[in-house]
Amino acid sequence: MRETEIVEAELVDDRPLPVPATTHRPLLPADFDDDLRARLAALDAASDEHAADQRPDNTTRSYASDWKTWIAFCTQLGIPPTAATRGTLRAFVKYLWEQEKRAYSTIDRKLAGVVVTLRRPPYNVLVDPDATRAARELLKDYRKKAAEAEEPERGRGKAPALRIDTLRLIVSKCDTDIFGLRDRAMLLLGFAIAARRAELAGLRLRNIRDDEHGLLVHVAVSKTDPRTVPVPYGRNPDTCPVRAWHAWRTAAGITDPDRHAFRRIHHTGAVQPQGLTPQRAGDIITAAGLRAGVEELFTGHSVRSGMATEARRRGKDRKAIAAITGHKAGSKVLDGYMQIVDQWDEQDNALIGIGL
Repeated sequence: MRETEIVEAELVDDRPLPVPATTHRPLLPADFDDDLRARLAALDAASDEHAADQRPDNTTRSYASDWKTWIAFCTQLGIPPTAATRGTLRAFVKYLWEQEKRAYSTIDRKLAGVVVTLRRPPYNVLVDPDATRAARELLKDYRKKAAEAEEPERGRGKAPALRIDTLRLIVSKCDTDIFGLRDRAMLLLGFAIAARRAELAGLRLRNIRDDEHGLLVHVAVSKTDPRTVPVPYGRNPDTCPVRAWHAWRTAAGITDPDRHAFRRIHHTGAVQPQGLTPQRAGDIITAAGLRAGVEELFTGHSVRSGMATEARRRGKDRKAIAAITGHKAGSKVLDGYMQIVDQWDEQDNALIGIGL
């Protein structure tokens, strides 16, 4: 047989390959012995504890509040808290909507808090996703019927966007003492990085690095993924976030990279080593607006919404805005931050300038 014929014969050989004698069936969970099960359970517990330690404090507090509400509901119903079925979750929604008069977003979050808490030790209960979906569908129906009946929207609503003109007014009213330097820096830097109040409170000195063009601010403590925001020098020295940060840092004498960027201040003016809580960070923004005589009640979210709104009005690319806010591409949530602030302005009224 010629060499080419030998090669062709090898290529068309369809006989099954021999199975090595050493091949074993993979070990399945049903085959695990008690020792392996115990080690895997210990690993699960350790990983749950580690994951819980990474969770932001405000999320942990929210889950604790959600669980407390669930326990109260289960006690009234006379059922154990582990009985999260389609019927009980729907009854929970009905209870929160009709008796507690809670806002839509609050009920939705409490459902999530209950499901997450049940999944962790000591309960280790996996709630049927269909049961959760059924409860959320009921909640949507309640909201739809309320809208059809023209009932007022529940909850505080969206935080008002802090516009540039109002931001200039507020920072101009900040004192020149240590309190004013801190408040001005928090307002301007918070606006520049579109900060949530927890993100502003969570900044450490190591997260804010000098650059020839301004600052590089790494938002490590975030509700979503961490992000790094390049903050340029402002054209107006009075509203420049970079200059405001340097003024506060120098006056406060902040040098330890692991300490908080924004601190508590004693009534005597002494800067404390402790950082601010997210609640306190939001209160400082609210108080600054009130001192300036602004009628709108700004909250910790107002600087975040204000940045997104102003950037949209000035025609900034949506991707560029999302890079600062930390939203994903195409995020519907980002649309909610970009508020219509002047119904008679050409930027905010689609009917103006189209030829009517």
